[in-house]
Amino acid sequence: MHLNSLYIDSFRCIRECNIRPSERINCIVGDNASGKTSVLESIYLLGRGQSFRQNQLSKAIRENADAFTIRGRAQENGQQQLTRLGCHVTGRSAQFKLDNLTATRRYDLVAALPLQHIDPNVHRLLEQGPQHRRHFLDWGVFHVEHAFFPAWRRYRRALKQRNRALRFHRPKHEVIAWDNELVGQGEIVDACRRRYLELIKKQLPENTNALIGEDALEFHYQPGWRGDDGYGAALAGSLEQDIKARITQNGPHRADIRVNIAATRARDWVSRGQQKILTAALLLAQAHILYTLKNVRPILLIDDMAAELGKQYRETLAEEILRCGAQSFVTFLDPSLIPRAFQDQTLFHVEQGRVSA
Repeated sequence: MHLNSLYIDSFRCIRECNIRPSERINCIVGDNASGKTSVLESIYLLGRGQSFRQNQLSKAIRENADAFTIRGRAQENGQQQLTRLGCHVTGRSAQFKLDNLTATRRYDLVAALPLQHIDPNVHRLLEQGPQHRRHFLDWGVFHVEHAFFPAWRRYRRALKQRNRALRFHRPKHEVIAWDNELVGQGEIVDACRRRYLELIKKQLPENTNALIGEDALEFHYQPGWRGDDGYGAALAGSLEQDIKARITQNGPHRADIRVNIAATRARDWVSRGQQKILTAALLLAQAHILYTLKNVRPILLIDDMAAELGKQYRETLAEEILRCGAQSFVTFLDPSLIPRAFQDQTLFHVEQGRVSA
């Protein structure tokens, strides 16, 4: 998958952008606050239906403008058919459009334009709470396990109703009325995650050896409940605790992954730059899996690639990105920071609110 055109009007500090990106590497260069990250954010909006910066999209409308518009055309590699995506946001509404669908959902955008985002804070995957690692895991599961999303959606609905009953101190029979649906759908979600994690474990050495060496990398999956008797037994056993806490404390919504390198927890592993390299390797492994199983290459959005990385790490990471074969948009403060492996790739400049080749 790749974008063959991108149009931006009045989005943040970008006045206008109308470019035809390369199918491979697109280097975007500009000063601080010039709009480099806004270009990546615009693509992210087309593929996720939300921003990675803020929830209220109307705040991204350029000063003195009434609305912003983003449009793109995407194409599967080797195919002629185009997918048209669009976003139009005013002070009162946000509209997303995918081809001729009368009602476009975020699910439609995520499925139509798979993309990965690697930003300077990507180390949060290792350092911060389990929601970041669940998001990492579920992105991959969503794209390769067809049973996952319907089960996850039904699980979330049942969880919402059970938590509502707990919050308002409803009788026990109204709480446990949702348990069968939670357990049935939760076990499907858990099985999908476990299968995908095995794929990650098999793929990782190919992506990590060049970046972090041959230190043993281990994953420890925590499904969101304790015990060997299954989710149903864990949910029933925690009923009294749930009633006291007024929330469901066990289930796939509490799952986590612990990542160890040579028996050391990854978040404690030496430097921030090395954590960034490891996290990038995990995301690249996901890209390889998606291509291997579905013949789809996700678009890579890599913001400030040089941040906290020495020259050797930058060069090695650039070679791995090239080997991935995906269309990539990579930002740099200065052309001198562009790795040798990217020297012959497409270059765009961002200056005074305009993007030019």
